[in-house]
Amino acid sequence: MKWFLDLTTRGKLFTGFGLVIALLALVIATAYTGITAIQESQKSLYEEDFANALDLAKLNAEQNRVRAGLLTMMALTQRAEQETWHQDVKERAREIGALVQRLQERNRDRAHLTRRLEDIKATRDAFAQTRDTQVIPLIYAGKVEQARELSLGVQEERYRKMRDLAD
Repeated sequence: MKWFLDLTTRGKLFTGFGLVIALLALVIATAYTGITAIQESQKSLYEEDFANALDLAKLNAEQNRVRAGLLTMMALTQRAEQETWHQDVKERAREIGALVQRLQERNRDRAHLTRRLEDIKATRDAFAQTRDTQVIPLIYAGKVEQARELSLGVQEERYRKMRDLAD
């Protein structure tokens, strides 16, 4: 420590200010690294997690509309009104397919989400198959009670499974 006492006042000031500037540079580097990490985390949250949450909420809403459309078709007696609702169901089904596709593409490198999305897709495909090949033809044939049994039976289970997986 004697070496510091032997320095001139100018040397002591230069050493002190140099040390302060070096510490300031260290603080700046640390802050920059932290801010960069926060920005990357925020970007990931917004572009992936928030987008997933929005798409899953929209998926639930579209599934609700499909279900409501089918139940409305059962309640109606005129073919033209039923066909209008059938078109709405088809449109919602296309939207659901696009949402599931978009979710799968966005999350293909996340194994735990990929499995759930595959389960949603498989359940949705089974739901759509039964809807298109059994429920809607029964409605058009005037066999509303049989269509209702399907809708409130196996279709209800599939609907709840899709909602639970999306939640």
